[in-house]
Amino acid sequence: MDKKTRINSIIVCIFWVGIFCIGLSGIIGEQDVNSGVGITPQFGPAGGNVVFMAVDAGTHAPLEGVAYYINDKFAGSSGADGLFVLSGSTYPSGMVMIEAVKPGYRTQVRELDLGGVSSIDLEFEPTAVYPLRVSGSSEAKIDIVFVPSDTSFNATTKEKIRNNGYPGGREQFEADVSRFINRTFKAYPGLLSANAPETGDYLDRFNFYYFWDGKTFGDAFDGCAGTIPDHYWQEVTSSDLTILLYPTYYGKYRADKGSQPIGCTNENGLGNVYLKVAADQYYLAMHETGHGLYGLMDTYCGDTDYSENDPDANIWSTEERCRTWAAGQSKNPDYCRQIASSSTDGCRKNFWRWDPDPDIMNAGYYGRFGNASTTRILSIMDKYGG
Repeated sequence: MDKKTRINSIIVCIFWVGIFCIGLSGIIGEQDVNSGVGITPQFGPAGGNVVFMAVDAGTHAPLEGVAYYINDKFAGSSGADGLFVLSGSTYPSGMVMIEAVKPGYRTQVRELDLGGVSSIDLEFEPTAVYPLRVSGSSEAKIDIVFVPSDTSFNATTKEKIRNNGYPGGREQFEADVSRFINRTFKAYPGLLSANAPETGDYLDRFNFYYFWDGKTFGDAFDGCAGTIPDHYWQEVTSSDLTILLYPTYYGKYRADKGSQPIGCTNENGLGNVYLKVAADQYYLAMHETGHGLYGLMDTYCGDTDYSENDPDANIWSTEERCRTWAAGQSKNPDYCRQIASSSTDGCRKNFWRWDPDPDIMNAGYYGRFGNASTTRILSIMDKYGG
């Protein structure tokens, strides 16, 4: 089933700033399927070639480099004249899903039987969403979108810093995003449990985009997870995860000293989950994406929320359930321990964890993902990042 159907059937309940549920949707600023907006088919003899013509909706100038996907598989790109010819011998019979992608323009999606189509005219509307690394159609991959913040925080003075846009402009933001991807998403396989390694090209599971219009910015320090500008949600109708990126955090975070969080995850309705994190906090970013993308629970003891995911939990509501899981995984049940603080603050929760320390979901700034966390990560990847 396609991704739009899947978001109605799955989901990941996670708890961070409060209880919330997310679904993997991933439609990046595109026209609705079968709306017909921007896509006009012309009908002719069955089984022949199909000619695609792509133009700018405003100027009607031909668009080069429009990438076409048929049933999630790359079919080819348009030339300088805006034309792409799909051979009649290469597309399947019956209804197919067509996705046309052009950087700087809204993605076009249409379900159509190409057997009786001779040509398709497409008009593309501009958008502020730019691709960095596209591995396939939005229906088949997990879409991650980065949004710039024009604020940072100084923990020493306890003041929010308002910048004139994102420091360094679009060039610096794109460089920071690219570095962030390489230091976080690309690094994930090396931090998964050695007993359940990820195979293949991990980055191939994702499409990465960034939002930039030069005038619209998020505020990473307006609340725990910050705020995303309303204009963004108009451009990006749905994404699997939005990351609000700010340049850096000044000073040392101290919750008891009035510091604002360096990173935080929040939900904003199905398909609009987002998190905020500093561009140079790579380990913490992996902790936060553990929440926002994979639904992992915190394993430290503190002012956060806890819940046992079903299936593939990384914390359990009773010691017995933890031990049952461990035995079923041929792991030592004696590793199950109650979530509690090692300090003298007396913190103790009625939840149990198994993954050994250093655990990223416990420490946040170092460690790796244990067996329980890794099992959940890989289950999400297998379902939604094919």
